[in-house]
Amino acid sequence: MITPEHLTGFLMMHAGFRAEFGRLAEACGDPRDDAHEELLEEQLALVLDMLHAHHSHEDAVLWPTLTGRAPEAADALAELESEHSLLDPLIEAAADRAVPLTGRAPTLRRLHELVNEHLDHEERTAVPLMLRHLTLDDVEADRRRAMDDFGRRRVPVIFGWLASSAGADLLAASYADLPVVARLMFRLFWWPAYQRRFTRLYAAPAPALSES
Repeated sequence: MITPEHLTGFLMMHAGFRAEFGRLAEACGDPRDDAHEELLEEQLALVLDMLHAHHSHEDAVLWPTLTGRAPEAADALAELESEHSLLDPLIEAAADRAVPLTGRAPTLRRLHELVNEHLDHEERTAVPLMLRHLTLDDVEADRRRAMDDFGRRRVPVIFGWLASSAGADLLAASYADLPVVARLMFRLFWWPAYQRRFTRLYAAPAPALSES
């Protein structure tokens, strides 16, 4: 059995998805210039890629693992998987660069709404099952998989995005779980760089981080 602290990484990704599609929907409705538009496209592609990787892992690994250990939850987990399929057309439309960003802003607003509803359902249904049935080995395997999905070059931006989205308690738990070198890199380089990126993206200061 694991504890809620072991699911910090999973819930940090949820926090990132909960926040970013709403931010992007607003900003994509009125890009300032070509450079801003390209930065928004880059951010959107990153977040959509992470959402696809997150859902793919759940469907291919996490839900089957939980179903095998808690067969009575099979129907509930199948319902969560079916919600991924309902989101797929919106994800595809949001990624379609043949449509101007302004034309995709309504899709992003709808995606923001449905992703949050889905994550609410997932945290009500799947998280209690994860706490009861996953092992530390499962959690460590998920951590390695997530870092592979991030890719070394994207880690600073992804860490900044997630930090800008998480509540104080979740952020503190995540920060405490980082290796010492990663904490130092985050504090000195990754977060200052992301603060500048956030302002370029959203014309507003990045949220203050209570951990720092």
